[in-house]
Amino acid sequence: MNTVTESRHFIEIMPKIELHLHLEGAFNFEFLFHLIEKYGGDPSVSSSADLQKKFVFRDFPHFIELWFWKNQFFKSPADFEESTYYTIKDLAGQNVIYAEVFYSPWDFVINNLTVEEITEATLSGIRKAENEFPIRCNLIADIVRDYGAEGAIKRLDQITPFRDSGVIGIGLGGSEQKFPAQEFGEVFREAQRRGFHLTAHAGEASGPESVWAAIKHLGVERIGHGVRAIEDPGLIEYLKTEQIPLEVCVTSNIKTRVFDSLSVHPLPVLSEKGLFVTINSDDPAMFGSTLTDELLLVHEKMDFSLPVLQNLMENALNATFLNKSEKSRLKNIFHLKSANTAG
Repeated sequence: MNTVTESRHFIEIMPKIELHLHLEGAFNFEFLFHLIEKYGGDPSVSSSADLQKKFVFRDFPHFIELWFWKNQFFKSPADFEESTYYTIKDLAGQNVIYAEVFYSPWDFVINNLTVEEITEATLSGIRKAENEFPIRCNLIADIVRDYGAEGAIKRLDQITPFRDSGVIGIGLGGSEQKFPAQEFGEVFREAQRRGFHLTAHAGEASGPESVWAAIKHLGVERIGHGVRAIEDPGLIEYLKTEQIPLEVCVTSNIKTRVFDSLSVHPLPVLSEKGLFVTINSDDPAMFGSTLTDELLLVHEKMDFSLPVLQNLMENALNATFLNKSEKSRLKNIFHLKSANTAG
């Protein structure tokens, strides 16, 4: 395969696994514009094209401002169901065959919605998409550092009834500096006792000490981002030995200024050193980069070969929170589709 066009086509049709995507940052622009109009409009946007332009953010504070601005337009369970449906449909359109996606219902309770209503609607949107497209999806509840450790058990209680119907794990996003991982040890231990899988954002805005804390105090099975582990050779060796999966999101790291440019992003080094890395999109609508775009980026700008990209997708498959039999079925689908791609 020796042309750019052939390589791009291969990446577009290859089966994919997404492990680090936030539903709140993965909305469909046309649907969000529909919600804006439904709830009275906004003078700053007159079309979905205008809306996309609005989401070109200047810096991280502007990113946060836009994040909460769009949240105000999600006001009913139906809004969450439809938005989730379109997001999963978009993933299926990229040949994503399985995704584990973060959601944070607590961001929306100020809109007079309950966590239970939001969760039920989100799961309904997933099931609707699964019935129409060749994709499976499960949820990871991001209990959010910024909401504090004091109420974290209550947040866990709210999502526990959904553990067997699609909410398979908990995550921990938010400010690593202001709310360190060790404050959430109790809720993570309790979540594990209840059968939830565990991941946490670490080594993104903060350095390797945040990754160590997630490992030691939270007992995580995966690390969200984890790229600043590169600053600690001892941590690199530990991650390599233990093969703890890293949910790497390259474009996100550049857009949020974790790294100044692709040329200094550590993904190639992490991969060369034998760490368990996966490629993900994080907030595709906010960052303007889908999982397909991420794979094209690392292929064209970081010289990752097509076989290596396939291996990274298989890494993601092996890092899923599926049980043994579910993972085996997914592997069969993945290998069949991979063979068809190669053929």
